[in-house]
Amino acid sequence: MEAGEICAICKERVATEKCSVCGVPLCETCMIEIIIEDMHPSHRIKGITTPGITGEAVKKKVVCPKCVTEVDIF
Repeated sequence: MEAGEICAICKERVATEKCSVCGVPLCETCMIEIIIEDMHPSHRIKGITTPGITGEAVKKKVVCPKCVTEVDIF
């Protein structure tokens, strides 16, 4: 992220993240954070999500409002 880059959606605030689908700069107000929880048995103990030996059980994706319909959550 370049210093002083402006959000591509609102064109007002400083961008802090980039869209994981199209790569446009996003501010904290315009970005949409999608949390994907892995339901595999290796990540769950008695129904509670835990970090498994195969990796993180919760993954986060930051997307812009235009790409939120295209993001692959599976």
